[in-house]
Amino acid sequence: MDYLELARKRYSERRFSDKGVEPDKIAKILEAGRIAPTAHNLQPQKIYVIASEEAHAKLLTKTKMTYGAPLVFLVCYDNTISWKNTNDRCYENYDSGEVDATLAASSMMMEATDLGLSTLWARAFDSADMIEIFDLPENIVPVVLLSVGYPGPESRPSRLHDSRKPIDEIVVIK
Repeated sequence: MDYLELARKRYSERRFSDKGVEPDKIAKILEAGRIAPTAHNLQPQKIYVIASEEAHAKLLTKTKMTYGAPLVFLVCYDNTISWKNTNDRCYENYDSGEVDATLAASSMMMEATDLGLSTLWARAFDSADMIEIFDLPENIVPVVLLSVGYPGPESRPSRLHDSRKPIDEIVVIK
């Protein structure tokens, strides 16, 4: 399928089945995150695979945004590796780490969709909670939770899924 078709197919899943994700599919999703573009190719992304019952239980004490997905990736970045733009006059010492982690998560999300899985991108958590419950080192910055699994029997896109602004409202040609 072409990329635009794939991108239109993807939606935020809120009704996951309890069927587990096969190891070969997990490996492909992780590879998509590994090869994602990053500033200066510094590759600061750090991906935590939340697959065990214990890890899920910890996560659910701090956010309900997994919607029963059997697999969740906590996508972070290492702020000792991420590229810093010290010449940006608007954003002093701009750190590209969040963008780099987001690019990795987006690549993972699209790979999962291509593999017939559903995903949910969520940022409804307190970073301090993720650092605490997963004992993250101080240089690791949590960015997003990416829940992954098979769609449940009641699965469907939200009513707003296909609602998009016209192209002339988002594109400015100079």
